[in-house]
Amino acid sequence: MITIPVFIIIFIIFIAWTQYEMKKSSREAKKKEDEFWARELEANHAPKRDISDIPLLHFEESIIPVAPEGTFTDEDDVTGYIKELKGLLREPMIDLSEYTNTDLKLKYGIGNFKTLSNYDSNYSSFLLLLTNLARGYERRDMHDLAAATYLSLIECGSVKLTDYTELAEIYLKTDEPAKISALIDTVELSDNPRKSGIVDALKRVLAKY
Repeated sequence: MITIPVFIIIFIIFIAWTQYEMKKSSREAKKKEDEFWARELEANHAPKRDISDIPLLHFEESIIPVAPEGTFTDEDDVTGYIKELKGLLREPMIDLSEYTNTDLKLKYGIGNFKTLSNYDSNYSSFLLLLTNLARGYERRDMHDLAAATYLSLIECGSVKLTDYTELAEIYLKTDEPAKISALIDTVELSDNPRKSGIVDALKRVLAKY
């Protein structure tokens, strides 16, 4: 009678188990892919719905911190950011970050997809320009204006970690650690989906004081 070594039996079992798991994973991936394309097909035929009651975002021009007149030339990048920001204030904006493209089409119809995507793009561009403006002030050591701009970003709904940590870094430079603590409290009480990571990052900045 031939005796098969234990390690060979274990190896054979391992190979069989690995092949089973690979096939199982492949089936699950195929199922998810099929479900995705089924939803996408449905979304691409979803009827157009009324979007007139969707609440758009509106911000006053005062949300944009502006340096005293004459501080910058017309050719300066800061001047350009401010001009673009004021232009976007006249455009419809909406935050649709919680939706995938498929979800958006299913909810509001394929006929509204481009319009709503443009509204969402306007909002994303607005936040990005505010970030660029804040960094422009930072590069010039204009800490008060930079901090005010980052605070505007938070007020306007930014969930980007660097907008918070760069504000905290400014508070370190200006010897205002209490404002970092207050910022941590604000984030903890918010509904920011990334607040856990932001709070941890802010605490690391504060620990450097």
